[in-house]
Amino acid sequence: MPSAKQLVLLLGAALLAVVGALFGSPWATGAGGVVVLGVLAVHPAVTGPAVPRSTRLLLQGGLLLLTLAGVVEMWGWAASSFGDAPPSASELIALVTDPVRQRTQFLRQLAVASCLILAGVCLGVAIGRLPRDRLRRIGLAAPAVGVLTLITLVFVALLPSGLTALLGSFTNVAVTALLVLGGYAWVVSRAVRRHGAAPIAAIGATLLAVAAWRAVDDAWRIRPEPRGSDAFYQTGVSVSVAVETGLDVETAVAVAVLLLGAALTVLAWARLSTTHSETR
Repeated sequence: MPSAKQLVLLLGAALLAVVGALFGSPWATGAGGVVVLGVLAVHPAVTGPAVPRSTRLLLQGGLLLLTLAGVVEMWGWAASSFGDAPPSASELIALVTDPVRQRTQFLRQLAVASCLILAGVCLGVAIGRLPRDRLRRIGLAAPAVGVLTLITLVFVALLPSGLTALLGSFTNVAVTALLVLGGYAWVVSRAVRRHGAAPIAAIGATLLAVAAWRAVDDAWRIRPEPRGSDAFYQTGVSVSVAVETGLDVETAVAVAVLLLGAALTVLAWARLSTTHSETR
């Protein structure tokens, strides 16, 4: 497990990345994400002499691919044609219907999705090299905590707008959020007491799978296709420009999911791979 200094560094860098994404700063987001993944890559649990060289390369390769995905995403974000000024509806329609830009955006998003998928494969293979009894614990814990994690992520995604409309007031949303997140923490803590670090590894793998699926879905939605004469599409773009979205909560949640998934997967693997892991 990370030392107090490493934990402070990880939490501070992760907070910088999430806040940067929330306020639309690619540089803060990228810097925070690189620090988090870099600290994980040089963590003694990964680089220690007891870790087989092939497993260490898998873990560090997975973290490198996650870093590459983040750099590609942030580079495209920083290279926005409009800078800090929001585009008008006519400017945005002209931009998103430009064939050259469509192809560039698609290839960029495809590269991000490919890096995330390959990173998940590397980390999954590293987990698969664990002793059989610990793999069995992950298999026992994964269905319950995985499904519960997905449900909680959907709930978090609905927090900014959907739940307020459904529950009627901010107070009701806050109480519901406390109940849902508190219940999730209680279930996970019970699973950890029963199976050790195995549920944490399952949660981390679930979060990384969600991040990869989101990247693949984004790449599919922006695949190049002629849209210049699509009046319905142009109307949708105009509406999206007219509606003020404020803070970018969706991107902040996506960044948090990716970094948390990487940290939980790597640190849980480190815990499970030690000879001091419980053998109930």
